[in-house]
Amino acid sequence: MATNLPSYYERLMQKYPVVTPEEWILLDSIATIKHIKKGDAFLRYGKIARDAAFIISGMFKFAITDEEGNEKIVRFGMVDDFLANCESFTKKAPSAISIIAMEDAVILKINSKRLQSFHKNHPNLLHVHIQLFQELVEQQSEHQYILSLKTPLQRYKFLLERRPAIIKKISLTNIARYLYTSREALSRARLFLLDQSRNFCD
Repeated sequence: MATNLPSYYERLMQKYPVVTPEEWILLDSIATIKHIKKGDAFLRYGKIARDAAFIISGMFKFAITDEEGNEKIVRFGMVDDFLANCESFTKKAPSAISIIAMEDAVILKINSKRLQSFHKNHPNLLHVHIQLFQELVEQQSEHQYILSLKTPLQRYKFLLERRPAIIKKISLTNIARYLYTSREALSRARLFLLDQSRNFCD
């Protein structure tokens, strides 16, 4: 590695190649490592977002609570993903979601206001910010499409084909909350697909 940065920056450099080593060093100068225990929040519902972060290890869920008090998940964050609530930060408004660690996690936390101040002199960072925003819009659009599928079986099959990492890494309970269905219905859908697969092999 051409810099003295910690090893986890190697992954970030590969994911965001437009950012120069010098700019990563600049980001590192305003970043702090934070450990978050399973179940603890990076951002709580009702709080104004002031920080963003890259996930070094662990997983997070972006969750809301419906009128009946049931948790629903709108997005997952995995290693090297970016944690932020841009709407809350931009509007200085209370967050409508909570960002919760699903397992013990380590993040690279950056103050969003300080990060934003770099955009003028470092357009590569602005480019990454725009890229992250586009990814968020695409994820939201995909989630809405998934929810438009009428049955738990169709929703689970979509994830199995398009987002196998979610199937492999996330518990069935949390997948059910992401697909807005019950764990029991999702379990039946999974068993049906397993039976189909076995019959096909036979």
